[in-house]
Amino acid sequence: MSDLATSEYFGRGVRDNPLARVWHKTHAGLRSFAAHPDPLAEASNWVALTVGSHLPFWPLYIFWAAGWEALPSALLTAAMTPVFLAIPLLSRRSGLAARIAMPLMGITNTVFTIWILGANSGTEVFLVPCAALAALTFRRNERLLMLGLTILPLAVWYLMQLFPLTPLHHYSATVARELQVLNVFSIGTLIALFGWFQVDIYRKMEALDRH
Repeated sequence: MSDLATSEYFGRGVRDNPLARVWHKTHAGLRSFAAHPDPLAEASNWVALTVGSHLPFWPLYIFWAAGWEALPSALLTAAMTPVFLAIPLLSRRSGLAARIAMPLMGITNTVFTIWILGANSGTEVFLVPCAALAALTFRRNERLLMLGLTILPLAVWYLMQLFPLTPLHHYSATVARELQVLNVFSIGTLIALFGWFQVDIYRKMEALDRH
């Protein structure tokens, strides 16, 4: 089948299938919302949308791990959803501001969630992708800014060791272990996602250099 025939075949499939049409329109809308002339800002936008779209489900994950004792405090873990979803809008005004905002909001959300779930939930491991994102989304002439944002999560972690937060809710050791597993699994997924975006960043920046 030729490329043109293949395109027409799948095009008919989208037109004839209501679910496929919804998926196609949704995906196209997301790509348009996250798009940015700066590949680094676009990658930050995608991370922000990924985090923001998953936060509303986070209370359900905690409920699955902790049961009814997670409510109602676990509902607060979704509170920063609008902040992350607004980062692509910020990038329209300043790509640099959006790239700075993403790790800062990640750190803020991590500290906020530690207060909700407690340090024994392992939530502090989310400071790792905050540092990793800062290390990946800045240019050579922005190294000092990158260095500061990469070190900041470590400084925040150290301060929380000196001045531990009193958790909003105390979970049992068994539930805390379940939450740790959930958090570490989530971190692994985020790091893999960063790698995927990084490959795309290199491809787009090489294309810009050729032009």
